[in-house]
Amino acid sequence: MSRELQSTNRVMLLVFLFTGYLAIFAQSKFTWFRDLTGAQIDLLPGMIVYAAMAFHLGTVMLCAAVFGLLIDSCSMNALGTSFVTLAIIGSVCSKYRELLLSEHFTTHWVLGLIASGMAPILSYGLLRLLDLHPLVGWGSAWHWAIMTAGGGALTPLWFRVFNRLDDSLRYKELPESTFRQDRQIARGRH
Repeated sequence: MSRELQSTNRVMLLVFLFTGYLAIFAQSKFTWFRDLTGAQIDLLPGMIVYAAMAFHLGTVMLCAAVFGLLIDSCSMNALGTSFVTLAIIGSVCSKYRELLLSEHFTTHWVLGLIASGMAPILSYGLLRLLDLHPLVGWGSAWHWAIMTAGGGALTPLWFRVFNRLDDSLRYKELPESTFRQDRQIARGRH
């Protein structure tokens, strides 16, 4: 990823949104990890971190709205809770995009850890502001640790997959050749 933000590739954006839809479906349908550990890894904060590094702020908010409303419709969250959480994460990452070394594995991992750790905390705070009382106990610390570690571990994978996909879908300009087609070559006997 380059420091200057490139124009949004629409095919890449559609693939990104479809991948988010598949991630939400996988989180809702496949429960073997949740049954094993008691916690479900949240894949969306890492995807929003990638979106914040790759897309313009308006596109990041579009992704947060689509992902947030889809995950809220598949879960028992109050409608809009995940959207606000993902929008906060996306806007903060977009604001500090220029300061981050967005090409390094360690940066991807740390940003994924922070985003995956802050998402449940922001959701809990928002629910408390709405005067809702979610069930939180000592076991929630274990769930939070699993969600944070899993989201942080998967964020570099999102960067690798989507960067390669963006490179393959983006038009590559050929460098200008020093050979000119209209040049006359003098031929003669030696």
